Amino acid sequence: MRELVIILTDLYLGTEQPDAPAGWALPGLEQVGRFAAPQALPGGWRAWVAGRIGRADLSHIAPARIAAVAAGGAHSPCWLAAPVHLSAGLSRVHLDHRGLLRLGAAEQGRLLASFARAFAGAPLQLAALPSGDFLLHASGIEALPGAEPARSAGGELARTLPGGSPALRRVWAEIEMWLHGEALNSERAQRGLQRLTALWLWGAAGSEAPVTARVLAPAPAAFACEAYLAGLWRLHGLECTDPPADVAALLPLRAPCTVVALSLAEALQRAPHATFWQALAGLDERFIAPALAALRRGQLGELTLLANDRALRVTRHALLRRWRRAAAGLASLQWA
Repeated sequence: MRELVIILTDLYLGTEQPDAPAGWALPGLEQVGRFAAPQALPGGWRAWVAGRIGRADLSHIAPARIAAVAAGGAHSPCWLAAPVHLSAGLSRVHLDHRGLLRLGAAEQGRLLASFARAFAGAPLQLAALPSGDFLLHASGIEALPGAEPARSAGGELARTLPGGSPALRRVWAEIEMWLHGEALNSERAQRGLQRLTALWLWGAAGSEAPVTARVLAPAPAAFACEAYLAGLWRLHGLECTDPPADVAALLPLRAPCTVVALSLAEALQRAPHATFWQALAGLDERFIAPALAALRRGQLGELTLLANDRALRVTRHALLRRWRRAAAGLASLQWA
């Protein structure tokens, strides 16, 4: 494989990010940070990936429009509607990484039918995406910028969430009220799963330029359950598949560039008693550290890690820079 790109899709380091426990180490990430040539990603990892596969012309397109390709297309304006569990306090709301929910097709189908009944006659339409998210069509509402929920995971949110126009806030509130009485939530609670308390609306703002299909040759490969990547690959006649259990399954691939998107939220939902750091260490152990070892052996030409709006790129030649010292924990992803 010529290049492996590992994306930690929901690793953003905010002011409320917990410190690593004493003695904790992330050997793969720390070594990648030691040898990498870091690059700032002002447009985020999605714009970087679009440019990397030769579609820089799509980097300013609204993420919801790209994701809509996986649902057969969409008319503007449309929003990505991410299922989330928000924990309410006395004056603020908290979003844990576990609160970034991924719904199965059966749950999505039930919610679509319920939404159609609850909002009959309203200029709102909800469509399911293969990633477990939704796409919301809302005519008459301005497509204003809004941050993705992953950027707020692990921290507290103001009660005034969300921002934007009064019309958008009203839609958000109406959806919250609908979900509050939704039977699916009672069933999830009985199964020990988190309730779906909101659909986080984002990704509507961006360029209105046409989204054109194109054949990519040679074709890149993607292993992800992520709305934007699913739409980006579908736009080029390609499909995303779910990430494997570890990086070993990816190394024999002959694609010139392979992208794998990993989510801390999914890792935590599979391991209910794990901590944030345990989930991150598990991804490091199964993907980042063995990918770096494969680079040393010559099975990879280069390795790029995307997280916290940074790209850490390592080549085999860069591994000769042994005078560089590793930064502990997540220091290589933090901004001064």
